[in-house]
Amino acid sequence: MDSHQLHAFLALAETEHLGRAAARAGLAPATLSHHLAALERSLGTTLFDRLGRGLRLTETGRLLRGFATRIANETAAARAAIAEQERAERGTLRLGVIHSFNANLMPGLVAEFLGGHPGIRIEVREMVASAIEAALLDGELDLGLAFAPATRPGLGCARLFDEALVLVVARGGRWARAAPETIPLALLPARFATRRMIDAALASLWTPLVAAEVDAIGAILALVRSDAVGTILSARSVTGPGLDCRAIADPPPLRSAALLWCVSRYQTAAARAFSALVRQRLATG
Repeated sequence: MDSHQLHAFLALAETEHLGRAAARAGLAPATLSHHLAALERSLGTTLFDRLGRGLRLTETGRLLRGFATRIANETAAARAAIAEQERAERGTLRLGVIHSFNANLMPGLVAEFLGGHPGIRIEVREMVASAIEAALLDGELDLGLAFAPATRPGLGCARLFDEALVLVVARGGRWARAAPETIPLALLPARFATRRMIDAALASLWTPLVAAEVDAIGAILALVRSDAVGTILSARSVTGPGLDCRAIADPPPLRSAALLWCVSRYQTAAARAFSALVRQRLATG
């Protein structure tokens, strides 16, 4: 029992006349008869009594008509839902974003996207870069906002912009004018991509005095404000009063922000639309 057979059956059930049913279904009468015969064979029953040139539903035919009508309605609803999703009018968009981009970039991007696509539901998950890459490959996310280059095969990566890694100290504090190599630092743990970038950048500059490892940027900045330590972060991560940013090299080490996706997975219209918005608003080269 396939969709063509059900389409032919419903046309016949509505008209109980081969010629009128063929016209309604947009089929040749012979084709319509073929579909009906195949349906009856597959079900092992007779769906119509043949009355001269006319047809009349049997009891079994009337039973099937109810099911066939519901199937046709559900099929039409499914097609409409898919069409809406392909126009980015409905559905869910799952995004993975590192902390600093989530805090500074996502509010504006999400607000603008929802303004143009109010039927889309957005899920934003703040994650470390490695977890974003894994979730993209596992199909748990549609897009990620992390770093270039991607570290795992199978990921697409569109570089958006570069930002400097800077030394952050308390404004007017005891480390404000100290040589960078003498300042005790609170840094992100090594599982963060930013920490690995910091280690790579400092390898050719000085050996850092790591006094603490803290896995939350807000807590690190609070420690820096207390004047107990300094830190190294991206300039975008430094928020709130009482902090100064200093260059740690000339030119400064950079990290590259990137939009990530799984190349082997289908991208919904919502994902394509959000990707276009991100590139339009953030890409600098």
